[in-house]
Amino acid sequence: MADKKKLRWVGLPGQILLALIALGLVGLIVWLVQSRLDRDLPWVNLQPPGEVVGAKTSFTLEAGDQDSGLKEVRVTITQGELEKVVFNRQFPPGGAAGAREELPFTLEPQALGLKEGKARISATATDRSWRNWLQGRTTTLSRDVTVDLVPLNLAFLSVNQLLHAGGTGVIRYRLNKAAKESGVVLDGRFFAGFPQPGGTGGEYVALFAIPRETPGTAIAEVVAKPGAGAPVVQRVTLKIKPRRWRQDKMNLSDNFLRRVAADFKTSNPGDPLNAYLEVNREMRKANHERLRQACSRSNPQPLWSGGFQRFLGKSMARFGDRRAYIYQGKQVDSQEHLGEDLASLVHSPVRASNNGVVVLAEPLGIYGDTVVVDHGLGVFSQYSHLSQIDVKAGEEVKKGAVVGKTGTTGLAGGDHLHFSMLLQGEFVDPLEWWDPHWLKDQLEGQWKQAAAPAAPVKATDAPAKAGKGKKEKAKPIKKRRPPQ
Repeated sequence: MADKKKLRWVGLPGQILLALIALGLVGLIVWLVQSRLDRDLPWVNLQPPGEVVGAKTSFTLEAGDQDSGLKEVRVTITQGELEKVVFNRQFPPGGAAGAREELPFTLEPQALGLKEGKARISATATDRSWRNWLQGRTTTLSRDVTVDLVPLNLAFLSVNQLLHAGGTGVIRYRLNKAAKESGVVLDGRFFAGFPQPGGTGGEYVALFAIPRETPGTAIAEVVAKPGAGAPVVQRVTLKIKPRRWRQDKMNLSDNFLRRVAADFKTSNPGDPLNAYLEVNREMRKANHERLRQACSRSNPQPLWSGGFQRFLGKSMARFGDRRAYIYQGKQVDSQEHLGEDLASLVHSPVRASNNGVVVLAEPLGIYGDTVVVDHGLGVFSQYSHLSQIDVKAGEEVKKGAVVGKTGTTGLAGGDHLHFSMLLQGEFVDPLEWWDPHWLKDQLEGQWKQAAAPAAPVKATDAPAKAGKGKKEKAKPIKKRRPPQ
């Protein structure tokens, strides 16, 4: 009896120990299962993020998993019923959890039997968790792409013959296929091209602003950017007639400076001269940037009909005038006048110079209350210093429709209309656009008589040396205009 009782007491600690061991094993199993089930999905990324796949395109697959590590990554491309594996990599057990993998690979669609057109590329990462019946958790990234196998070709066709400093040029060109972006680069400025009005598929026109200062020749680059790969460029030598711009001096009175300091918000309103200079310099730059934004998108077809109408007023200042601002006998600033100042009766009706769509109708700093109209192909007209605006942004207007009334808003010294023409936000000489013969022969003639050759212009592979052009004689300014 004593031995049985002793065995019973000896067995109790053993049973407790066995229970603790069993509990520990259960806890270990639970911890192991939970740890292998993962808390986070694996992640995957595909660089670069473009939407076009060329004949040979390099990618980098980025992937990782925070908990159990990666088991496999795979990239496939699908086009219609065809699905091909582009890249596959399996990882051995025991890989470091959280490690970032960067795996480069090259995609060659033709070798996989793909054709030009739409496709879908997918990148998948699978981890080593015990979820999904020990198959692991999966993350997939998919992207619609365009397979682009045919090289982009560009051919220069023509340019208008009469090119003047500060004026408008138009280049025609042909593309064998649609480009991501195409147009003309001149003087560091890109001017987007548009499908040629009434032309066959693949023909384009780009209207561009000619620099106001030129030695007589310039090199324009006709550029087309494919979806993938380097841009296609053809250089064209332009012969430009230089101009000698009029010079003028504008005397600033104390009363005028005080009015400007009071009317405009500046950093130092207590100093009228510096307040004026801030307006005339910094606000002018900001206003021009706002105009570029407003003119950044245009109707892809011309909305105008015939020549542009000129406001019936006396010319008080011309496009391109060089102005020196004088205060107490000293020059304090200089600016270019980038429009035509036209004066008539006070609060005269201002009419749209041609058909178009209003893209801006609001106060615009030095220009005061302003209306800007889009006429298509990147062509815009600007009406400033208005005392009243009678249209709103998005509204269609016909040639001759009233858009507002003349006034003195902004940096104006008297009632008048400031009128400008712009090409995608760059100012050009309005005189050409007021000339129906120039518009018909030099501009519209480029696409209406596309078969006519452009004799004075040749395409080149390298920039030509700038020659000396004959300059126009400067004309004296007889009357002072309101400072602007």
